Amino acid sequence: MNPDQLSNKCIPLSVFRGKFDSKLLNDVLVKAGLEHLSDNKTVIIPFERRTLKSVLGYFYSSRTAGIELSSEEVFDDELLDLLRIGKRNQFFIILDERALHEGKEEFLKCASHIKLDVRNKSSEYIRKKVEKAQAYKTKIIFDQIRSDDEFRKLSAFNNDFFIGDLFAKQDLSEVRTNKLNEGSLLNVFQHVMREDYCYKKLTDILTLDSKLAHKLIAFLNSAMYGRESGIYSIKQAICFIGENNMRKFISLLTAQELTDSRPGDIYFKAAGRARFCELLAKKMGKKRSVIDRAFLSGLFSSLPDILGLDMEEALELLQVHQDIRKALTGKQCELKQVVDIVLAYEDADWERLNQLSARCKLSVDSVPKLYQQMLEEMQTDTYLMN
Repeated sequence: MNPDQLSNKCIPLSVFRGKFDSKLLNDVLVKAGLEHLSDNKTVIIPFERRTLKSVLGYFYSSRTAGIELSSEEVFDDELLDLLRIGKRNQFFIILDERALHEGKEEFLKCASHIKLDVRNKSSEYIRKKVEKAQAYKTKIIFDQIRSDDEFRKLSAFNNDFFIGDLFAKQDLSEVRTNKLNEGSLLNVFQHVMREDYCYKKLTDILTLDSKLAHKLIAFLNSAMYGRESGIYSIKQAICFIGENNMRKFISLLTAQELTDSRPGDIYFKAAGRARFCELLAKKMGKKRSVIDRAFLSGLFSSLPDILGLDMEEALELLQVHQDIRKALTGKQCELKQVVDIVLAYEDADWERLNQLSARCKLSVDSVPKLYQQMLEEMQTDTYLMN
């Protein structure tokens, strides 16, 4: 890098020219919103050698920042001395795969992570490099992953860090529009609809569908959560999201995929009705299990529109819970009470709404307020995990 030019890729040396100003560095790294911009995740900052020499005595060691040295830097004694200072100060230090070559072990000892470019590398080559890094208790970052197939093969190494075009950060609209394999999605759907589904089995299923697994992880790592640490594995994601929220997430994805070729408002109508039912069940003081199924009952009440089938055929295809099946086929139960109130409000059938509300000892005035809350949440996607 030309040190006289500002760059959006690294901290420019010009920041540290002349008398060192620690306040200026603080402004650059903290007041500029480093943690906000990185969603409170660890951010990797590329440093050139001269900049690194200027900051090592002042730059604060942080769990939210890691130092990456350019692959163009020469591995010499001066660089080694700098890296040793960084290691003593407990920095995250990321080096390229040259640190794994014979004779570079002193550099490897200083690294917390090694970035390994996997393009055109054999599985045997990768295996040897991973084993050497593990021997030095250094983590590997697989870099330049470009396809699902590559990710699937590399996942066999039980590695924790992956970089590449495949992992570009997604927002929730991208989660909805990146097409999935319907057969695989339905397989996951039918599994999570079971009572107390098996986490290990679900992990195995998602491992075979890297695109769906990536959607789940990207969703949980989205900015709305603001966690201090991210979700980086399928197992983590499944444990974090929990059974009921997993059912919601997979059900909504399934509904979106199945409505892809139908009028655009079908999905949003179904998702909105689902959240409306959930809010209403909470207001009515229903048990947690009923509240969770109320969401699914509202979503699946739109199945004929989503699938182009009658209700009985649709419910049979998706193998939904018996309580939901009862509610959607006209049999009296707690869930049917909730769905009936929502449908009466949507149809502006005020007489029926008053009757149903009175029967459930629910204030009829609370229904439009819950509907308005649902509309507001639909605008921000917060309904997905509330």
